[in-house]
Amino acid sequence: MAALLLGSGCSSAAQWNESHKANFLRACRRGAGYEKQDLCTPLATEIDTKIQQGASKTCLLFAANEISVAAEPEQREQAREKFDNC
Repeated sequence: MAALLLGSGCSSAAQWNESHKANFLRACRRGAGYEKQDLCTPLATEIDTKIQQGASKTCLLFAANEISVAAEPEQREQAREKFDNC
């Protein structure tokens, strides 16, 4: 997921497309593990919506990654706050 995140750091919101979404989903599912894969599709949809509203793609992707790999509910909540504030 780091390559996806770093590669997208200088991209504009207009460059978020279905290919980027598919790459995010693939990386998210791999990082989240089987038990948390159901987090990835809703996150991708939220990222899409937030980018269209002008939010930072980089911020969203990093926070979404933190949400998907969080081991504890508290960590997930903190990551979710970051995501919501992007």
